[in-house]
This record gives sequence, structure tokens and C-alpha cells, in this order.
Amino acid sequence: MPFSLRSERTRPWAWPALAGLLALAASIGGLLNRFVQDDIPIIWKNPAMYDLRDLGDHFLKSYWPPPFIPALYRPFASVSFALQWAAGGGSPMAFRIVSYLLYVAVTIGVFKVARIRLRSELAFATAALFAVHPMHVEAVAVAVNQSELWVALIACIMVVKYVRLRAPGGAFSTGNHLLFAGLYLTACLFKESALVIPGLLLAAEVLLVESQESLRTRIVQGRRLLLLLMMVALAFFWVRTRVLSGSLLGTFVAEAMVGLTMWERVLTMLAVVPEWFRLLLWPAQLKADYGPGELVGHTVWGPMQTLGVLLLVSATALAAAAWRRAPVVAFGLVWCAVGLFPVHNVLAPTGILLAERTLFLPSIGAMIALGGIAAWVLDRVGGSVARLVAVTGAVLTAVGIYRSNVRHQVWSDQFTLWYHTANVDAPKSFRAHEALAETYFDIGVERMAEREYRLAIQYAPRTLTRPTLEYAERLRSRGFCFRASELYRKVLEVHPEHLPARASLIACLLDLGYYDQAVYQARMGVTFDWERSAFQLALATADSARRVHAPPGTVRVAVPSGFNTRSHMMIFDKK
Repeated sequence: MPFSLRSERTRPWAWPALAGLLALAASIGGLLNRFVQDDIPIIWKNPAMYDLRDLGDHFLKSYWPPPFIPALYRPFASVSFALQWAAGGGSPMAFRIVSYLLYVAVTIGVFKVARIRLRSELAFATAALFAVHPMHVEAVAVAVNQSELWVALIACIMVVKYVRLRAPGGAFSTGNHLLFAGLYLTACLFKESALVIPGLLLAAEVLLVESQESLRTRIVQGRRLLLLLMMVALAFFWVRTRVLSGSLLGTFVAEAMVGLTMWERVLTMLAVVPEWFRLLLWPAQLKADYGPGELVGHTVWGPMQTLGVLLLVSATALAAAAWRRAPVVAFGLVWCAVGLFPVHNVLAPTGILLAERTLFLPSIGAMIALGGIAAWVLDRVGGSVARLVAVTGAVLTAVGIYRSNVRHQVWSDQFTLWYHTANVDAPKSFRAHEALAETYFDIGVERMAEREYRLAIQYAPRTLTRPTLEYAERLRSRGFCFRASELYRKVLEVHPEHLPARASLIACLLDLGYYDQAVYQARMGVTFDWERSAFQLALATADSARRVHAPPGTVRVAVPSGFNTRSHMMIFDKK
């Protein structure tokens, strides 16, 4: 007996409302969480958030505030943060509430997309699995990740609206074209990953729209909308590039990707593919950071690359097999692939090798594919199997709610996040140890901070000297120049052109009384074209100290104000 759904007779709003409540239930455990991670520089310590009179300025500057380099362009996200700051008086709870409401709205949007071709109960099951997915915690728990929620919500709205308008087979009106262009631009101004939304609309046209016309005819009918969306994308990218001072990518390159060729990036991302599948289908272990040495760059083929290829081939074969027999499955898989495109890192490396928040949009497709598989199976089995599937779904939903709320507690504050990440989730992540070290230093637990810095240096790629430099700077700020000078030397061994490190090394050598070495380092600094006069002054100071045999700890370089080198050549009293 084929599976039947009696729920079609229930009120149409009941299922999406229940799915939304599940999203709320999976998130409520983090209501009292504080600002963490990127919330701190972008919201909490960003003066641009404090005055609503400056809202227009967000359209003219980078998403990342000074002193960070211009990176990313998300003016709608910045404006929304400023409004939430004003509404909540700077309270993190205001941001939590908005994030939860957005998550509820996205979950309802997932139900609406699934409901295009699935029955209500299966559409609800799809949305329920999405609502309680523990991987989504990162996107919901961090305020700045609201951009992920906005893009996903607008994508769902556009797909549902598109299929509804195309269902009769009619052409789009001018008003509809403008509506889609406006929604698309809005999504792009929240986050650049929204640029892939036209790919989702194309997938919906091919797989969800029921039409007797040929595919070629349908594409010709939709080319006006496609061209309009392309013009919006180009206009957005042009403005973004101008604001970011001509930078096309507008972000740094992920540490694991630095220096890799395109083929090596292929090898690296093939090793990431199994992580994608694991996080989307069975997120038992979650991490706030997947940087080196949790995930590293690859230069040769290995078992992970073979597994990655097998998974990609299997997913492609499943999509091909389901193209006509189970189009919902194919649509979900195509959605997932389109959503992953911005972080594929092969054609152009981005600043993220893997992050759970970047899988938020692809996870919609993964859950829709699972819903389509369930529909295909249930239409071919008896009622006992259907009841087993229903019970399994209920258990997974309950477990997902529990796991998500537990995971929200990890994001409760900065120290808890990085302590748990460095000691439990990702013990080989250099960034987790680096962040935990900074936190330890800030609260005065210096012995633990030094231990964490040493671990960060151990797991960081050799060419990445930031943890070494930050550790040296912390030591110099406390007057411990002997240990700091050795760290500065390690930085210069990798990057001889790093003049701030050389300036700090000179200051430490003078403080230690190593005047010959200070003279040598100052001469090296003079050869570079960066604040040469400051290094010339350091050279004269070191040479004079050497000639008079000045006692250690008595010599300082008096760099005039206005020079960046001045802060690097300062020596502080021991603490």
C-alpha cells in the first residue's frame, strides 16, 4: 500500500508554524550569550555602530572597520547591526532575538520550497531536520552571521515566488522583474555569496516548474530576467570593487591555501569534500575553526582525495538518476552544489577553507534532497516502514534540539568558545590556541597564555608567523626582551621584509645591550624603503651606545611621533 498523507486536510499554516517552533526550540539555549568572535571588532568595538546618523556611511566603506584592511562589502548587514544596537542599547540579547526570528523565517522558507513538490508532512519533516540541524548553531549564535540567514531567506522567497509565477507557464511582468532584481540586490548587499541565487532559480525552472514546453523555449522565455540579474550582479561587483580600493576578491586568502597552485587547491578541496558530507549528514562533531593544523593544504594525491572524488561522483550519479524519476532529489543536490560554489576555492582562493556557517545555504539543498529520497521510498513501501521512518525522524528531531542547545553554550562567551575549541573540538587548530592565548593574557594568566602561544606556533604553517609575532609583542609589552628577541628573529627568518618585527628586534637588542647586533639590524632596516629615517636614527643610537659601552637597559630610540615605527621601538617595564 503506497504511503498516504492524511495531513493534507489540516490547516495549511500548522506545519510551517510547527517547523518554526522547532527552530526556536533548537536555539533558545543561547539567548543569554555574549558577543563572540567577529562580533567583537565588527559590532561591539566598532564606533560606526553607535550613531544612527552614520548609517549612510556603511555604503561607502568596507565591512571590516579600521585598523583592518578593507575586506568584504556588506552595507545592509552593517546597517542592520547598527539598528539592532540602537534598539537593544548595545545588548547582545537584541541580536540573539533577531537571529532566532530570522532562523524561524528561514525554516518556514525551507518548508515552502519543499512543499512545491512534496506533501505537507514530508515538507514539514524536511524543514524540521533543517530547524534542528546542529551545524546551524554557528550561523545563529554569532550576530554577524545574520548575513547567512538573510541570504538563505531571500533565496527561499525568490525560488518559491519564481515557481509560483512560472507554474501557469506565463511570462514575467515588468513589476515581477523589478521585484526579483530588488530581492537579488538586497541579498547581495547582505553577503556576497548571494550572487549564486540565479543558479537556484535556473535549477527551479528545470526541475520544479511543470511545463510542456521544451527546455530551450523556457530558457529563452526567462533570459530577460537572467540578463537583468546579471546586470545587478555586475553593478554590485563594480561598486564593491570601488569601495574596496580596487580589490577584486576583497579578503585575505585562507592560511592553508597560501602559495598553492590551482591543482594543489583541487587536491586540498577534495580532502574537504568528506567534511562537507559529514557536516551536512551527520554533524556529530562540530568545530569553530577548521584552519591549520585541523585542515591543511595538500600537494599530492592521497586517500582523502580518493574519498572526495568517490563522494562527488556518487552525488552526481544520484542527481542524474533522480533527474526525471525524483526531481526533488536532483533539485536538492543541485541547490547544495550551487550553495557550495562560493567556497570551492579552486578558481580563486577565498579566506575560508571550511566553516560551518558557509554550509548554511547548501544545507537547505541537502535537507530537500533527503526529503525527496524519503518521498520516493515511502511511496513504494508499506505502512509499517512509514511508521518506522516517522519514529526515526521524531528521534532525530529530539536529538537535534538537544545537541543544538548544548552547542549554543559553547558560543556563550569568548573564553568558553576558544577554550572548548582548543581543548575539545579542534586541538590542532593554531587559530584556536592563538585566540585562547590572547584571552589568557587579557585576564592575566600569563603562564597559560605562553603555553597556548607555543601550541599556536607549533600548528601554524611555517610561512604564517602571526602567532610568533603576537607572542613576541606580548612579551615586549611586559619587558621580557630576551625571549621576545628570539621570536622576532624567527619571524625575520621567514619574512626578512617584515620591518615592524625588525624595528621591535632592534629595540629589544638595545635594551639587552647587544649593540653590535642592533647596528646590523638597523643597517638592514635602512636598506628597505619604509620609514628609513627611523632606522637611521636607530642605527645612530646603537652605534653611539656601542662606542660608550652603555649599560644594558639604559638605551632607547627616541623616534618622533607620527612614525609607525615608534610603537614598535618602545620598551616597557617588566610586569
